[in-house]
Amino acid sequence: MDFNKLNYERPDIEEFERKVLNLLEKFKASDSHLEQFKIIDHINSLRNDVLTMFTIAQIRSHLHTLDGIYQNEQQYMNETWPIYEKIVALFHKHISYSPFKDEIRENFGEQLVSLADVSQHTVSSDVIEDLIKENNLISDYTKLLATSTIEFRGEKKTLSQLETFLYSSDRSIRKQAGETKYELLSQLEDMIDHILDELIKVRNTIALKLGHDSFVELGYARLSRVDYDQSDVEDFRKLILKHIVPIAEETRDKQRIRLGLNKLTFYDEDIRFSTGNSVPKGDIEWMEAGFEEILNEMSLEAGEFFHSLCANHLLDFLSKEGKARGAYATYLCNEKTPYIFANLNGTRKDMKVLSHEFGHAWQMYLFNERNSIPEYILPTKEACEIHSISMEFLVWPHLEKVFGEDTDKYRYAHLEDTLFSMPYRAAIDEFQHCIHKNPSLSIPERKEKWSEIESKYMPYKTDYENPYLKRGSFWQQQAHIFTTPFYYIDYALAQMCSLQIWSKAQTDESKAWEEYMKLCKLGGSKSFLQLIEQCGISSPFKEHGFTFIVGEIERWLELNGENIK
Repeated sequence: MDFNKLNYERPDIEEFERKVLNLLEKFKASDSHLEQFKIIDHINSLRNDVLTMFTIAQIRSHLHTLDGIYQNEQQYMNETWPIYEKIVALFHKHISYSPFKDEIRENFGEQLVSLADVSQHTVSSDVIEDLIKENNLISDYTKLLATSTIEFRGEKKTLSQLETFLYSSDRSIRKQAGETKYELLSQLEDMIDHILDELIKVRNTIALKLGHDSFVELGYARLSRVDYDQSDVEDFRKLILKHIVPIAEETRDKQRIRLGLNKLTFYDEDIRFSTGNSVPKGDIEWMEAGFEEILNEMSLEAGEFFHSLCANHLLDFLSKEGKARGAYATYLCNEKTPYIFANLNGTRKDMKVLSHEFGHAWQMYLFNERNSIPEYILPTKEACEIHSISMEFLVWPHLEKVFGEDTDKYRYAHLEDTLFSMPYRAAIDEFQHCIHKNPSLSIPERKEKWSEIESKYMPYKTDYENPYLKRGSFWQQQAHIFTTPFYYIDYALAQMCSLQIWSKAQTDESKAWEEYMKLCKLGGSKSFLQLIEQCGISSPFKEHGFTFIVGEIERWLELNGENIK
């Protein structure tokens, strides 16, 4: 199956709606649980048809944001996806109120029923036009950041392309690249502010129409958080503030000392050693081949799977003009295969991105027991990120193939990344709760709030001398705020779980891999807390997990940092 040769046919949402409504009438009238099982399977088959076509269109529109054909399809999706969601919510409502709910739970699993119960409160006919507006605003943001360019060293560069130069060992180049990046973002600043302002308004409107107190409740329901709530997440942020922020600040200062600087600046953050960062020893094609070798050493099946993705054009790593920013793995339901989208740029983080997205794809590939049920192909997002972040760590013993003599530097910086990212994720999450609980905040007030939150979680940033950053605008480049509100903290929840797998892998690599595989094979068949409990992973909401992990990280950094310059 070659992705480039896959036929795309625009789904007829009206026909889909007609067929599903007809089936739901039969579902409601059925006096047999076996008949309802057949109808559930039939509806899921129709859903998979739509999801497959929409996924093809979305990938191609992200690969070519300047392509008129697929931008038209993206617009069609923006307008029809809310209708699809409304139909699925009605389907879920029928499951929730079925007289055979217990039998459905027994046959399809508790998680499907739990997801059905929460899903029906996320959409209705009353909010379709609002949802279309929301989708269009998200597309506006994605396209704006993908297509905007600025001249740098005699050539036009996108934001993704500028990132490469922020990893230069030449501080003057980093400074120029950082200033150019924020010059471009300053040019876009008012437009991005306007997009978020409109998103907050329309999301608040949708939430109120659906009977929620604010968009926060709706945002949690959209993410299918069925076994924890806002208070749990707030407590989790407090644990990050208490346990992670101090060691992250201390580690930033050690970085400054290693670099021989009096003060760390915004263009120094990604340089960790005076001798420069670890970098892949070849180009992107060479790195792909090296990664396949790594996977073959870990698991022949994993290596063969990655080879098939390459051979069938089911991944795209090149950063180019007109390609959307970011990275993700998605799933083509009817083809029963994942697709990986990324923007590699020749820096050390390419390995992090590559292993991360492959972790997602590997889980999708492994979970084949009930992958005809869309809800089960992927677990909820915080559990998804355990698969990806754990893979980042599980490749550690094999990285000499990519980084050679600089492998220790890569591992050290990667573990630092984990420390630095968790306070940032907590800051983004607190910021989102604030702006959505207070939708009447003005644009300047939101930026003031960001500056306040940023200084709490990342005090080292308060001295950064850049007008854009001083205005409290850094959050504008975090796509999750615009595309998937409240998702970003899921990475931190997953990190606390993945670090347990990392810790185990330091002494028993095969046991860590075994537990990881068990988690992947469960797919989305259980809730987040059920999944980790079944795989022997402690809840990230418990403080003892933080004290254990911080101790493990401190010991590893002390043991392995002495000889790295």
